[in-house]
Amino acid sequence: MSNAVLLVSEVEKLHTENQCQKRKRATRRTYIARGGVLSAAEGASRAQAAQTRHEEATAEAAAERPRRAPRKCSICKSTEHTARTCPRR
Repeated sequence: MSNAVLLVSEVEKLHTENQCQKRKRATRRTYIARGGVLSAAEGASRAQAAQTRHEEATAEAAAERPRRAPRKCSICKSTEHTARTCPRR
């Protein structure tokens, strides 16, 4: 019985670690140089362009995120308080 519990906990740990590894592999990598010699000015301009693209993508992702509904009381459905402080309670 205890072996089954230990195996289940080990499987859960391995599953979470596997998910972390998958996320890490899925992240996009950018490289400044693409062969040949790169001058300092050209490298700086490419780095700045990459940073700008990253900021734009982050702003887009934030804009697409759905807004949460306001909290409301589960007893009387009012948005002015929650069930803990409901006057009807």
